[in-house]
Amino acid sequence: METVIWVVIAAIILIIAVVLVRTITFGEKHRVASDTPLPEVNAERFVQSLSEAVQCQTISYGEGTIPEGSTLEQLQAVLKKRYPLVHQSLQLEKVNEYGLLYTWHGSNPDLKPVLFSAHQDVVPVDPSTLNAWTRQPFGGEVADGYLWGRGSLDMKCQLVGVLDAVETLLAGGMKPERTIYLAFGHDEEVGGIQGAGHIAALLKERGIQLAALWDEGINILVGALPGVEGPVGLVGAAEKGYMTVEFKVDGKPGHASTPPPQTAIGILSAAMAKLEANPLPVNLGIMQKMMRSVAHLLQFSLRMAFANLWLFGGMVRKKLEASEQTAAAIRTTTAVTVISGGVKDNILPHQATAYVNFRIYPGQTTDDVLAHIKRVVADERVQFKPVPTACWNPVKSSPTDIPFYAQLQAAIQNTFNNVPVAPFMMVAATDSRHYAPISDAVYRFSPYVADSAELKRLHGIDERISLEALEKMLEFFIRLMRSWSR
Repeated sequence: METVIWVVIAAIILIIAVVLVRTITFGEKHRVASDTPLPEVNAERFVQSLSEAVQCQTISYGEGTIPEGSTLEQLQAVLKKRYPLVHQSLQLEKVNEYGLLYTWHGSNPDLKPVLFSAHQDVVPVDPSTLNAWTRQPFGGEVADGYLWGRGSLDMKCQLVGVLDAVETLLAGGMKPERTIYLAFGHDEEVGGIQGAGHIAALLKERGIQLAALWDEGINILVGALPGVEGPVGLVGAAEKGYMTVEFKVDGKPGHASTPPPQTAIGILSAAMAKLEANPLPVNLGIMQKMMRSVAHLLQFSLRMAFANLWLFGGMVRKKLEASEQTAAAIRTTTAVTVISGGVKDNILPHQATAYVNFRIYPGQTTDDVLAHIKRVVADERVQFKPVPTACWNPVKSSPTDIPFYAQLQAAIQNTFNNVPVAPFMMVAATDSRHYAPISDAVYRFSPYVADSAELKRLHGIDERISLEALEKMLEFFIRLMRSWSR
């Protein structure tokens, strides 16, 4: 018995030692980035250019469509007028009629090029919400320290910001060593196939392999990470996959007074309930990697938990699942978004249909999700298939130990008061996935500070961006472009 007690004590001591060592060594050294003076920026030009761009109603209404051509032409005329040096010095190609591909040729052809991606289109404004808008959705008004309107955040600010940065650098005489592409698709909000898809295919056909790519993504979030109260710059080094699945159940129409045990709607509803009750498994790998980058900001208990998921994984999972935002970052999500069936209250439905949207965690595939559906639903009466235009696998993770990531990190820190930076995962879809086959280093980051309340304006009511944020955004693009150009 005494021997058993000593074995138990030794095991406890060993576990404690392992936990402490892993906790102490968990984390990365927080480095302060060096900086060089910026050229003089013309913030007023940026604001006015964005105002005019917001007034162009380049709206993508639905899958398989693009904005009305006249609105895209209007926007492109604004860009040409506002940025004369860009249009004099860079080569511009129209791709698939409305996609824009600018080439700023570098002096050293041996260096792989980099690409800055943005999109020209915006989402619609729900007519029923017009009375709730403080300013006109497409007015591009500047008031109360903000620029208001659809696209001011997502993402005409960044499209215009990239061009303004190039205009500024050209005015200062910069000549890049490395070729820089600016690629602006026109249908990102409905999948990006006609815009970024065609631009990426063209570059691939030309044998172009990109050294790095920047696109819209996560921004500097305040109070969004567990245990971190201050702002953190989150870089999307990975991106979830996407799949919408159509479900269908056939029934026998007839009189509702003599129903079967289950109607088509009942069968389909049961299948949807099963899917919601049985989500795909949690994976804490990406969350742990992100928390490692900000470990120096964590309380000891939380640092210990993330450093020792083998012991505290259940507790961490429970905490993360308590928030919809963090829950979406640790698994493939399941969202029942559309359901329909029946034509009248006293007629049995001949068919019921539903659509379920899955955002697929890196490491899983569309086939994995389809196998999960078959296993969970387990009902041959329920037919299902992916929607072909809304189905793709996750984008592989990009490295965070290469100079391009370090330069991106430095540009963020130098612009935003040495804010900590961490790699994370995009839970939404971006145009960057189209370029993944021609670049191993794809980074998604939107250079502005926002809390959860401000982010609700994205695709929502009273979309706006502060004038202070615009000036910081321009500084960021100048820094990153200078760094990535050599």
